[in-house]
Amino acid sequence: MTDPVEAAEERQARALLESKGQGTDPEALRATLDSPMSILRGSAARLLGAAGDEAARDALERVATTRGEESARAQAAFALARLGDPKGAEVLKELLELPVDTSPGPLQAAGHLARLDDPSGLPVLESGLADSEPLIAMIAAKQLAPFALLQERRPDLGIDAWSLYERALEHGEEQVRGEVRTQLERLDSERARSLLR
Repeated sequence: MTDPVEAAEERQARALLESKGQGTDPEALRATLDSPMSILRGSAARLLGAAGDEAARDALERVATTRGEESARAQAAFALARLGDPKGAEVLKELLELPVDTSPGPLQAAGHLARLDDPSGLPVLESGLADSEPLIAMIAAKQLAPFALLQERRPDLGIDAWSLYERALEHGEEQVRGEVRTQLERLDSERARSLLR
């Protein structure tokens, strides 16, 4: 199974940068890490990490460790982790300590850690899914796929992402339920299909 959130977010990051007139070649992405706009820095970091751009390591560390813009920090920290830098996972774990209602960063960090075979963000994800604010629950729902994939890769961890999907399918907000259904369709597994029936 592939991670539908990661693939979709990389496409969205590229489209966002292009819509803002930003280049998406490695040099332009590295320059965008200095943008005053957090969303552009986060998008550039995501694409640099996906590309394995070693030349961006120092700039990614700067973005990852600059407090106050947790979503950009989460993207840059994940990019560092993808480059094999342990600082990336350290920053992601720091972000888990923040309240989920202050920024998407803690929830994004939970998903990124799951992609790195680290389930420590599961309580943060559960908290986000239970939040009464629909936007927070929606961001949390987007992080379910990495946990489902982690469960498949590492059944020894005892994660039950499918029960979280079941709970999310019963969420009071249609937007959240719709996001969950979209993910399940993209996961394209028998278990995912069974939840859609």
